[in-house]
Formats: sequence, structure tokens, C-alpha cells
Amino acid sequence: MTTSAEIASYPSERRNSLSLAELPSVEYGLIRAHVFASLVTLVFSVLFGILVATKFTFPEFLGGHGWLTWGRLRYNHTQGIFFGWLGNAFLAFFYYAVPRLANRPVSSRKLGWFLFWIWNFAVVLPGWVLVAAGFSQPLEWAEFPLVVDAFVVLAFILMVFEFVLPFVKARLSDLYVSAWYIIGGIIFTMLAYPVGNFVPELVPGARGAAFSGLWIHDAVGLFVTPFAVAIAYYVIPATTRRPIYSHFLSMVGFWLLFFTYPLNGTHHYVYSAIPMAAQKGAIVASVYLGMAVILVVTNHLLSLRGNSGTASKDLPLRFVWFGVVSYLVVSLQGSVQALMPVNRFIHFTDWVIGHSHLAMIGFASFIALGGIAHLWQRIPGTRCNERMMNWSFWLLAVGLTLMITDLTIAGLVEAQVWQSSAPWIDSVRAVASYWLVRTLSGLPILTGFLLFWASLVTGPRLAEAITFSTSRVAPENNVAFEDVPAASHELAPTAWLANAHVIAFGAGVGFFALSFLVLAILPGKQLEDEIKRVAPVTMPTLTTSEQRGRVVYGREGCAYCHTQQIRSLAEDVRRFGAPTEAWETKYDYPQLWGTRRIGPDLSREFNIRPRDWQLTHLYNPRLVVRDSVMPPYPWLFKGNVNQPTQEGLDLLAYLQSLGRARQLSGFDQQMMASSVHAAISEMAMTSEPSARATPPTVPIAMPGGYSDSAPVLHPASNPDDLQEEVSRGGTLFAANCASCHGSAGRGDGEASASLLPKPANLTAARFSDERLSSVLWNGVAGSAMPPWRQLPTEDLRALVAYIHSLHLPSVAPSIQQAANLNEGKSLFAANCASCHGDTGAGNGPAAGALAPSPTNFHLKKPTEERAWEVLENGVPGTAMPPWQSQLSADQRHALVEFVRSLYGTPQENSGQ
Repeated sequence: MTTSAEIASYPSERRNSLSLAELPSVEYGLIRAHVFASLVTLVFSVLFGILVATKFTFPEFLGGHGWLTWGRLRYNHTQGIFFGWLGNAFLAFFYYAVPRLANRPVSSRKLGWFLFWIWNFAVVLPGWVLVAAGFSQPLEWAEFPLVVDAFVVLAFILMVFEFVLPFVKARLSDLYVSAWYIIGGIIFTMLAYPVGNFVPELVPGARGAAFSGLWIHDAVGLFVTPFAVAIAYYVIPATTRRPIYSHFLSMVGFWLLFFTYPLNGTHHYVYSAIPMAAQKGAIVASVYLGMAVILVVTNHLLSLRGNSGTASKDLPLRFVWFGVVSYLVVSLQGSVQALMPVNRFIHFTDWVIGHSHLAMIGFASFIALGGIAHLWQRIPGTRCNERMMNWSFWLLAVGLTLMITDLTIAGLVEAQVWQSSAPWIDSVRAVASYWLVRTLSGLPILTGFLLFWASLVTGPRLAEAITFSTSRVAPENNVAFEDVPAASHELAPTAWLANAHVIAFGAGVGFFALSFLVLAILPGKQLEDEIKRVAPVTMPTLTTSEQRGRVVYGREGCAYCHTQQIRSLAEDVRRFGAPTEAWETKYDYPQLWGTRRIGPDLSREFNIRPRDWQLTHLYNPRLVVRDSVMPPYPWLFKGNVNQPTQEGLDLLAYLQSLGRARQLSGFDQQMMASSVHAAISEMAMTSEPSARATPPTVPIAMPGGYSDSAPVLHPASNPDDLQEEVSRGGTLFAANCASCHGSAGRGDGEASASLLPKPANLTAARFSDERLSSVLWNGVAGSAMPPWRQLPTEDLRALVAYIHSLHLPSVAPSIQQAANLNEGKSLFAANCASCHGDTGAGNGPAAGALAPSPTNFHLKKPTEERAWEVLENGVPGTAMPPWQSQLSADQRHALVEFVRSLYGTPQENSGQ
């Protein structure tokens, strides 16, 4: 309905000529419904975000049930902000602005309520519940399951009838720019949403990633940005009661945004397997987009010239002003971070998360809040507490500034660690304090949003009929919307613009289609041809169990912490192995490349870590990686780590399949096709380390217990220097080794109960420098012991010194023990030499097929107790059997004395 307040907002000549019944009605009930729905979903979405942030500092917080795990909460946080908060806020503003902009009401009140129920009770609420219950799709900004996506598409179709048709019935050439943004946002999002949400489920791997990249950017560029900019273009002239600076610039900016935004998407996958031409095209478009945004923001700010007092006193306008400035900053930041020298450094880091929060809160949310505050002060029967709203603004501004600054610095710290050879966990440790600050910065943001909500339901009740003479709120002067060209600063000539809307709209649709053609369809065809040419003919598909595990991996949000995309960069190759090829993802529906790394990339997980380590890591990651922030998954187990559920076994099977096709195919030993070489050279890989390098996470089998590739790390000979090394080694041991080996090195760490073979008891043997150096450098194949060659050499040397300090001096052999050596030698040759070698060097005929490799007794001297225990019980998880039934007690004693006597003697025929 339309009240007398509406009459007052029209120019006097139109007020005198039109009766109340002839003025367009405004659906105030729908406005209020969407405003309150937006604020309710906003609070829940922010709470989800704070819980997600808290879990970085306290990973086990609310971690006992899948509904509250990190990944599912993160899905609901992003989709809640996108659909629940911003979607409802934009719809509320449409119901307020469209009748004024089109001079006619929205199409139907009944249709409006149907849209309200569809949006909130077929999209937002069911989407949250389904995601929490484990039904989702692991695609950025497309996490709601497909059944919900169908209702989203339906909702946008309803928006066309509800909001676009009133504009179509008006003269398009006379429409104000806000109307164009509303029309463009609705239509282009309606077209882009199915492509970004359905196509990746039908097109696999790298080809699907091209479409996903488009939607990641279109979600912001075609949904969030047009509607937020429409609000800014509406509120600024309505508040200042002056036209925008230039209608011409507003229309040029509008079409530049819609021409360039869809072309940006692939910049999320720079240095990937997607053809480089598409990547470079997206980078160029990103730069042009930055220039287009400068044009739009300049027009906004010039429209505020001479109104600094109004902007500081009018709270809705202040929110909009902050959002406009944030829009400029975030857009220029996006253009810069798309550039390859910057992208290679900050991509996957918290820098990008800070960028996203600046876009969704600093830009979109502040403008949406300003739009809601503006309309709320101008509709009948509302309350407004300006003091509380002022507090809301400052809490939001301070909290957001702190969060963005913190995440930006954290991203730079992460990137710096990743450029080095330090272990991955060092990057997690380096930003732990920043993650805590990020969580704390969310509290003023949550408080600010709550105060904003409260400001709309407290304070004095606004008059039912707002008139020019009595209201403290300035009325909206429709001259600002209807006679803009005559009053604004135009760049002559502009007469052509009035008749260019049809051509411009056609061009916009053409550029929209062009974006999918040049950034998705054509690259997809090129990738398809490449896959047919280079993919192994015998490439295995995932088993049924692995396929189910892939679903579990996706639903728990693993792809939001771990990428499956090794980029063609030296730092990625050194750390993870050969770059990901397009053919490796030919069976991935949808792709799981990921856009962030909290944990390491998992593309080459096959044969890196044993089954028991993986299960322990899933049950409680801190049992094997002390400072991990990965959440536990107890619902994948039946009470303890040794009893995984079927879903746990499925996830394990999937993890252990990653990289299997690449390793089994022998692809890295084949001559790559010339086109692939060319693609790599274009990415500046020719002068960088070989893409065939073995990543430092891969344990290397060491028959004989020693590898020539490992440097020999001798502790310091000076007592003072040695003591310093032992002290530093103890600190390193506590941080990296104690969770398995125990705080005292006795092999009794928290993780030891679920690992086979058990972690070594470092007090039960004496190790040579060569043995310790090789184990630290190469790991122990067939066990949970990983390589540590990422650590600096001086740190590895300190660990060697500390482990030596754990061994107690042994007693000198007695005459009787010496007499038993000959018997022990005979027993060793008859029973042990096939594995341990004739001389005990761990290089017997069977050694090459065994993992872990048999012990080299020249490099390791077990204590009598440990040697006796092994002969009696064997070593579970290895090829070493018990000998209690085959050998008598005296024979076992003789064998113990013999193997201990081998330590430090020359290794004949050992290959060392």
C-alpha cells in the first residue's frame, strides 16, 4: 500500500496531479519480513563464522559431532551470509526501491510472499539443515546441495516476474542506474547460477574447475556487487537530495562491470592445469575491472562532494560511504592479487580470506546495512535508535579493520614460510596468534550486528506519515532519479545514450556468454583433447569404497583446508611433487582442487603415509602432529582409533588413492608431449627445479639402513656446544617427535597405541650418526616415521645430539658373553642373514622387498633388554617374527650378544 508519506516524497508538480490511488503501492509487510529474516540469518551466520574461527585455536571445541565440525560450519557460514543475510537484505530493498524507480508497484503481493517462503524455507533453512546433516557439494560459494540449488533458480525466475517486469513496463531509456543494476543482477545471476552449481557435477576435474572458477567470481560480481552498488546509487542522491555526479559515468561503469566481471573467474586457478591463455585472459580482465571500479567509486564519491556534514550525521549514508570506500579497496586488491608475481606468493593464504571478508562485510554488508537503515527510517510504523546504530557502525568498522589487518599479515607470514623449506606445520605455528586475534575481532563484529538489529526495534517510533515539514529525515526527492541527466555533470555528447539501452543490454548478454566460451568451454575442449592425448590408457577409476570416501571428504570440508592442486611453481614442486596434470582429474565429479591451504596439498598422498597413521590422524590429528589445527572426526570411529566405521574406512581408502594413477602410470618417466612442455615453460618453470622432483614428504626405502643421499650429521665435539645442541634438540623433539616417541623417547607417545610398527624406543638402542641422519633425512618407509629434511641442517644435527643423550651407557661384555659370540654368529647366519645380510648390515637378499627395512646392526645397537624382547615377541607391523619357539633361551642370549657386538664394525659387502 501507499501512505501519505509517499505523496510527500514526490516532486510537487506530480503530487498535485496524481491522487493517492494512482501512486505505486509499496509492500511494507514484505519489507519488514525480509529485513527481520536478513538480521536473524545474519546473526546465525556470524555465529557460525566465529565458531569456525575459534576452532583454529581450539580444534576440539564442539568437535564431538559431525553437525558442528569445522567444514560443515564453514559451508553454512558462507552460504548463510550469501543467501540468508545479503539475499534477504537485497530483497527488502527491492520492495522499497523498485516501485519508486519504475513508478509502478511490484508485480504481485502473493508472488512476493511465495518468494519470501521459497527463499527462506526452501533455500536458507533447508540448506543449513542439509549441510549440517552431511548433504552438500564441495564447491566454493556453491555448498548447498543440488536440491536446494533448484529452488534458488526458481527464486530468481520469480524475481524476474516480481521486479524486472515493472521496469520492462516502464520506458527503459528513462530508467535510473539503480534500476539497471537490479535488472542486470537478477538476470545474469539467474543465468550464471546453474552453470556454476550444476555443470561442475557433470564436467569432471580441470574442465569442471574452469566453470567453478567462473561462479566463484560471478557470485560476487553478478549477485553481490550489482545489488550493493544499486543501493549506493539510490541512497546517496536520496539522502543528499542532489543528483549523482554523472549519469553518463554511472551507465558506462555499469556496463564495464557487467562486461569484465564474468571474465575474471579463472584467476582463482593461476598456475594450474587450465590452459594458460584462459588464465592470462582472466588476469587482464581483472586489471580492467579495477579500472572500472575506480570509475564507479569516483562517481559515488563525487556525488557526495560538499556533503561531508551530511555523510557524518546521516547514519545510513555513513554506512553506504564506508561500503563504497571498501569497494574501491577490495577491487584494487583483487586486481593486484590476480597478477602472477603476487598470486604465486599469496594465493591459498589467509590474505585471500581477509580479501573475502572485506568484500562481503566491508563492501556488501555495510552498504546493505545502510540501505536497510535508509528505508527503515522512511516506512511507517517503525522505530529507530540512532545512538545504538552509531555504536553499531563503529563496532563493525573497528572489528572489521582489525580482522582484515590481521588476516592480511597472517597471509604474508604463511606465504613466507611456504617459500622456505620449513615443515608445513611451521606455517600453522607461525600464524596461531593471528588466528586468535581473528576470532577476537569477530566479537565486536557480532556485537555491532546485534546492536544494529536492536536499533531497529528500540528508540522512538517514527511517524506513520512522514512529511517534508515535520520529519527529521530528509524526504526522497525524485528529481534525483527522474531528471538526472539534466542536473548532473555530463560528458557531452550523451544523446546517444538514451537510445543505446537495447544495444548495451545485448552486448552485456554477449559478453556474459563470451566469458563462458573463452574461460570454460574452449579451455575445456582443449583440456579434453590433452587428456585424450596424454592420459594413460589403463588409468584406474575409483573403487566403490573410494568413491564413497570422496563423498565423505567433500561433506566434511576437507577441500577447504587441503588442496588437490599442485601448481607449476618451484615452491609447490619442492614441497609436494610434480604439478597436477589435467588427466589426473578426469574422473573427479566434482573437482576438489580447493582454493585454500591450511594443511598441505594431498595430490600425492598415495604410498606416503601408512594406514595406521592416517586413521590415527583422522581420529585425533594431534596424536601424530602436535600443533595441528585439523578437527577430529570421532563419528568415523566406534569409540577408538582401532575401530573405524565403514565411512572411516571409505575415507581412508580415498585418501590413499590420491596420486595413485600418476605413480602407477609411469607418467613421470615418459616424454611429455610438446604442448605440455610449452605450457610449463610459459609459466616460467624452465629455470626452476624439475617438476619430477621427489617431495620431502615421501619416505625413501633404505636397504641397509643408510642412504648416500643423506648428509651425515655429527654433533659438536666441544662439550659446551654439544650441551647447547642437546638443549635445542630437546625443544625440537618435544614439538615434532614426542607425540609418537613419547616425551622421554621411550616410544610411548599418545599415538603409539594405534601405530604399527610402534614408534622406536630411542632409549633402548644406541644409534650411529649415519643411521640417525638417514632416518631424519629419508624417514622410514613402511612406518609412520616421515622424512624431516625440510628442517634446517643445524636443527637435524641438534636432534641427533639429543637422541644420543637418551641412550644409557652399556656395561662392558663379560668373558662368558664373548665366548658366546661364535655360537651367535652361526645362529645369525642360519636364521637372520636372509634379511639382515651376512654381516648384519640390513642388506640381505630379502631386504629390498621389505618395509620397514631390516635393521643394520652396524648402525644401531639395541640394549640387551630390547634385543631379548624382539627375539621373544617379534616386531608387530614389520617382517620380524618372534623366535621364542624356534630358539632356546641360551641360543637367544647368544644371538643377542652377537648382534650387539656388530655395532660400529666395518660393513663388508654392505654397499655402504
